[in-house]
Amino acid sequence: MSYLSGVVSGVSMNGQRIVIAGAEKVGKTTLACDAPNSLLIPLEEGYATIRTPRLPNMLSTWEDVEGLCLELISSAKAGLLAAGSSLVWDSATALERLIHDWVLRRDRNWKPGNPNGVTMESALEGYGKAYNVANEKFAVWSRYMDELARYGGINIIVTCHVFAALVQDPAHGEYHTWDLQLHSPKNQKTYGKREFITQWADMVGFFHEPMFVMKAEKGAMLNKGISANQGRVLAVDRTPSWVAGNRYGLQGTIPIPNPNDNPPGGCWNQLAQAIYNSSGIDVFNRAYA
Repeated sequence: MSYLSGVVSGVSMNGQRIVIAGAEKVGKTTLACDAPNSLLIPLEEGYATIRTPRLPNMLSTWEDVEGLCLELISSAKAGLLAAGSSLVWDSATALERLIHDWVLRRDRNWKPGNPNGVTMESALEGYGKAYNVANEKFAVWSRYMDELARYGGINIIVTCHVFAALVQDPAHGEYHTWDLQLHSPKNQKTYGKREFITQWADMVGFFHEPMFVMKAEKGAMLNKGISANQGRVLAVDRTPSWVAGNRYGLQGTIPIPNPNDNPPGGCWNQLAQAIYNSSGIDVFNRAYA
């Protein structure tokens, strides 16, 4: 067998792996569900008002997640999932929590209700072993998703919560940023699920509404955050203020209209147009193109 005889060129037909991060209530799930032929996989509450096909019940254990992954792969191989369809996982933060719950149940001191207070720091004899096992499970999930993206042409869209974190940058010193709400070791030597997903994804976008801070007038106690009147945008490359990045060559921000002013799919197609213009990769929601 010759490896070189199989060399190809051109745009990949694989499904895309996109993470949409942002603070609560900004519209991450709504934007993700505008992806073409989407199926919402709820792992946390807050999906009741989303008008898109979804699982009838929220997944509540890692066993549920893995069982669904295997069923999805089987369905894709049987031709029951159309290429170009999208799976929306809501959210990566909740997925990590389910994996951590599974790991804690592996500890010999764990009992239903966890009366012994087993934690990720103490579980499996401590020393970070529980986090290592959790990272392996997160990698298992990503391999399932890679199989769907690579061989089924399925887009994998993942939402993720964020929090304000202090960064220790060796080049620029300390500063605060919006970071993904996933475990990241503090020893500066090993990786966690936060580092893993940013490397895995084809895009990590930070979804937000730009604001500026108005300094408090004399005698007032607090500064005020004022909208910059730009509407919502998806930041697609990293700045000191947030974690983002992509493999499409995109820079800056992509305006995302208010969903109340656009038909379903209209918001997503703003992102799809930017990806297509930059890379030629087609992730348009053609029902609303």
